[in-house]
Amino acid sequence: MDLDLMLGLRDHITVGSHVPGKLKLKFDLGVIGNPKVIKYVKVNGFGPPKGQDMPGIGKTSFNPLTRSMTMQYDDEIIDPQLMHRLFTCESADEFQETAVELADVVNFDLSTFLN
Repeated sequence: MDLDLMLGLRDHITVGSHVPGKLKLKFDLGVIGNPKVIKYVKVNGFGPPKGQDMPGIGKTSFNPLTRSMTMQYDDEIIDPQLMHRLFTCESADEFQETAVELADVVNFDLSTFLN
């Protein structure tokens, strides 16, 4: 999954609720019907790419009936405002900057998302 695809998918994702440490995302059908997303989820589930730990990210779960995903994260490691901004930013530049900032915070290699 590449960053451009992730940004495009952002148009189909809304924040359902967010309290520090727990983020619930809602998906419209544009996300669920995307073949690249389906391929990624079949291989990796709803977390980071297989074999890649993302410090600070705990359990993720997806409910297909409500088309929602809940992500638990350590708000001592990841600033809740940064996590929220990743899913609410509107421009490609802001998304890229936020993704890089989050990756730096958790020491995550963003290239694992690039194809």
